[in-house]
Amino acid sequence: MKLFAITIKPQSPFGTPLKGDTLFGSFCWQAAYDNTLLKGGLDHWIGQYPERPFLVVSSAFPQIIEKSGRSIYALPRPAVPQSWLDKNDDSDCATLVRTRKERKARRWLLVGEDLQVTFDWDHLVDDQGLSKRIAASLEMEDVDCCFVRQFTQSHNTINRLTNTTGTGFFAPFPMENFVYLPGMELVIFVLADENALDEENVLVGFERIGAFGFGRDASTGLGRFDIGECEELALPETEAADALLTLGPCVPGPHEYDQAWFNPFTRFGRHGSDLLHTGRPFKNPVVMADEGAVFRPVAVEQFSKPYMGQAVSGISKAQPEAVCQGYSLVLPIRLSA
Repeated sequence: MKLFAITIKPQSPFGTPLKGDTLFGSFCWQAAYDNTLLKGGLDHWIGQYPERPFLVVSSAFPQIIEKSGRSIYALPRPAVPQSWLDKNDDSDCATLVRTRKERKARRWLLVGEDLQVTFDWDHLVDDQGLSKRIAASLEMEDVDCCFVRQFTQSHNTINRLTNTTGTGFFAPFPMENFVYLPGMELVIFVLADENALDEENVLVGFERIGAFGFGRDASTGLGRFDIGECEELALPETEAADALLTLGPCVPGPHEYDQAWFNPFTRFGRHGSDLLHTGRPFKNPVVMADEGAVFRPVAVEQFSKPYMGQAVSGISKAQPEAVCQGYSLVLPIRLSA
């Protein structure tokens, strides 16, 4: 399998977070409408998905382009207790207590193009620190707001008898959207099976997602993005690692890990396209470990794979063969000093 880093450039606000499992589902819809995207067709590879994932997509993360042209990726902070970091700090107890709140806000882990994770306070930043780095890379004046901003947009349904809004079903209602700084870039990591698709097909699929819109309210203009550079990356070294850091929501396999730290995330999925009109548009909820989870494998062989997790089936009554991406790309990380 090959690992690609795909740069995306937001062109509109978004209504749905760019998480790996949803991006995977959007790519599958593109493959369903164009059987040339996957060699052998979507049905063939979905049938093998529980044993052999043909595509594993990460969530989208902020990307900083330095003046030298080198990329820095802002990944989610590992979900381990803060004590893992403090135990290697030589500061006295009073200093640790005084800085605890400020350090707790550092929720972004900065990683270079080699994807080698250095887990210490020097490589962690908060939203404000990351926003300043992004603004500097875009040669913008210092910004006071965060690199991503939420806002409320009003929606309504028109009563065709009165041609106005009203009460009950016709009452206006708010929806939360979010928008990134102008010119800001994000990165998506994609692990692709060469037997199923190549780099060109990966790019075609994501270009179409960005052109037609991703997620909620795409028909009204949300979820648009352009594709930038696509770079093939070498898989990171695993020799010194003792744990795995996930880059997307996942469902870990049973009995594969003896320790785990994660924030739970529940996916309330919904069908798209023609399946919306079957009378059963919603999928069964799936409880997942959110990106930034850390797992300690039982077997050393787990470090040889660039992904972890499992496919999740039985999620739809309208489409029994539907699966959810319970896999996640992982980066090796060392927790022990």
